[in-house]
Amino acid sequence: MPPNTYITVMNKLLSLPPHAVERFHEISETSKAEYFCTSDPIDQKLGSGGGTTWLLEQCAEAEGTDLQAPGAFEQWLAQEKRILLHAGGQSRRLPAYAACGKVLLPVPVFRWARGQQLNQTLLDLQLPLYQKILDKAPKGLHTLIASGDVYIRANESLQEIPDADVVCYGLWVEPTLAKNHGVFLMNRENPDELDFMLQKPSVTRLGELMRTHLSLMDIGIWLLNDKATRLLRQRSYDAEGNRIAYDLYSQFGCAMGKNPTLADPELAELKVAILPLPGGEFYHFGTTPEMLSSTLALQNLVKDQRKIIQLKVKKQPSVFTQNAAVTTTLTEANESIWIENASVGEGWTLTRQNVVTGVPENNWQLHLEAGQCVDIEAYGDTAYILRPYGFTDAFRGPLTDHNVTFLGRPITTWLTQHHLQAEQIAGHNDLQSACLFPICPDTATLYRLLLWMLAETPETDLSGEWLACQRLSADGIAAQTNLLRQEQQRRNFRKANLQLMDEKPCEECVLSGQPGKYGADVRTQPTRSAARLKRGAPADTDPRCHLPFPHADTQG
Repeated sequence: MPPNTYITVMNKLLSLPPHAVERFHEISETSKAEYFCTSDPIDQKLGSGGGTTWLLEQCAEAEGTDLQAPGAFEQWLAQEKRILLHAGGQSRRLPAYAACGKVLLPVPVFRWARGQQLNQTLLDLQLPLYQKILDKAPKGLHTLIASGDVYIRANESLQEIPDADVVCYGLWVEPTLAKNHGVFLMNRENPDELDFMLQKPSVTRLGELMRTHLSLMDIGIWLLNDKATRLLRQRSYDAEGNRIAYDLYSQFGCAMGKNPTLADPELAELKVAILPLPGGEFYHFGTTPEMLSSTLALQNLVKDQRKIIQLKVKKQPSVFTQNAAVTTTLTEANESIWIENASVGEGWTLTRQNVVTGVPENNWQLHLEAGQCVDIEAYGDTAYILRPYGFTDAFRGPLTDHNVTFLGRPITTWLTQHHLQAEQIAGHNDLQSACLFPICPDTATLYRLLLWMLAETPETDLSGEWLACQRLSADGIAAQTNLLRQEQQRRNFRKANLQLMDEKPCEECVLSGQPGKYGADVRTQPTRSAARLKRGAPADTDPRCHLPFPHADTQG
């Protein structure tokens, strides 16, 4: 992860998948003093409110606070400002990054932006705005809570932040979008103060309220002072002191305001300010399709060609490759392609809506139909976990339900085509817990079983071999992937990309015939080493030439 460049160092508290907690600092190369990580209890769902309490308490205890001592938690809370990111969960709809957590999802550098990093993650993009908000917030607002699967941009200067108990940010959006989210309603006569909050209101309901109220879509950035945090903590326990599930948005949020929709007298007394995020933009990375659509939208934010750093026109703008060895031919027909930490050679044929991640070096002959995705995770020291899936698979529902899809078709159909029965598969009551994904000792086994699992009508019946394999569920993969080995493969691919850039003249310079930064003719003499772009170095210029850096996405 790139070095911290913020004005103020603030503690970041991350809620991650359990397995990722153990390896986060090694993978991200971050300081344990600045980043605290934990996960929600495995055997209990806490909700976003209860999860916030858990995250704060776990951090306080790790720093030596005795939570049983009267007032100790409040004293700890008042010591400094903190950013809390909820990035745990099963990631059912974005399986490729379920094991590491969505905050470590690699994001291609923007073709119009300078100073980004080749190794940047969603977390790197998220933090600067949250840091600015907390820097600007009044002293009493110590806790910022945000979601780990969104990237939010503010293109204008932040307004002054009022000294309220709770401050929430929102966006002006059409009711057709707001209906899928939480919505803040402010009386037109008092537009800065919350009247009430609704969760996923209908377009009709929002239309009825437009005459008297302004509405902002909740984007999940909440600032709480210590009083509000204390009240949230109290509601995370029942009367007997047992932890309970409590939701920050549908329960805590809907109990706030002048005319709350849930009755809670203490919360109704909180002063709540709602601020529109100036020039705000909201990009969701919660599902596989959203990962592609949000990345594409970000790349296309700037259309002024004078400001676009990449000079080469991509054959298909929705093709993204990072940290990968890609020699297959990609054309304008290839739509919504994501290749990351993977080897995709000349023998591969991609179509559309294909996501390929984690694939080790290979010489496979493989055709992916539209919507077919391949994820391979490292297991142990040398083995692999094979996980093919569908672009829109939700990983929810029993294997006996024909409405549940796997590889883009009904799971019942897939089972029949592969001479299998649901009852033969452990965890068959839910696709997320079903042991569908074989552990393979080598790439030859990977290839053989991958062809069989992808095929609609397999030429060879490998159901016996597949059943004999040790297999994991999606949950099992998240718990047992060798994250360090997975990350090392990613770094090896990135290093090879940089070495290739060093050896191969910059295409834009070759086409333009312009000299390099130091006066050399880059058609015959590279001027600088790509080593300057190693982990943590800026990626704003090409390592050999005068041109802004165009190569982070190797298809661009």
